[in-house]
Amino acid sequence: MNRDLHTRFGRDITGLPALRQQGEQEFAARANELSAFMRERDRAPEAAAAHDAAEARLGSWLDGQRAADRRGRLSPHRADALQGVLGRGWSSPR
Repeated sequence: MNRDLHTRFGRDITGLPALRQQGEQEFAARANELSAFMRERDRAPEAAAAHDAAEARLGSWLDGQRAADRRGRLSPHRADALQGVLGRGWSSPR
């Protein structure tokens, strides 16, 4: 069974909604938040060790971008944007 069919059946059985693909405007907004966070705190946000809710949300988003990159599902444009903010090796948390 191919991955798309497997996912569709899984969603039909569990009743979970389909995951929404993040649009370019939303990605740009989060990347800008990330850039501001880095300027203010001189470190990347961490979801698991967050100091506040905003950091937890941004850290969780960043973890999702890293996961998408590992799976080969992050566009080169987005990977380049994140590298511009976080530097080389951005997809591996420090």
